[in-house]
Amino acid sequence: MSATRAFALCLAASLALAAAHGAALAAEREYIYGAELMTPQERDAYRAGIGRAGDDAARGQYRQRHRERLQKRAGQRGVELDGKGIVRRRGATK
Repeated sequence: MSATRAFALCLAASLALAAAHGAALAAEREYIYGAELMTPQERDAYRAGIGRAGDDAARGQYRQRHRERLQKRAGQRGVELDGKGIVRRRGATK
């Protein structure tokens, strides 16, 4: 096998592993309630906070406090968040 071919196979394998790892990371991430109202830095801080929460109960409390903050922010911006945390204009249904 030539060095070029071996390099190409190694590169292809590396790219496949990187793609699989990226897909696994995306699957681990949850949708963040109210993410549309947050900056990228706030979303990163949310993920870090969830990661620091010790157990399911602590994560649940963290999520609840987050929901309350984002509902308040939505009200200040004149929008509403639906049950999944997606921005809806006031009075919009669905």
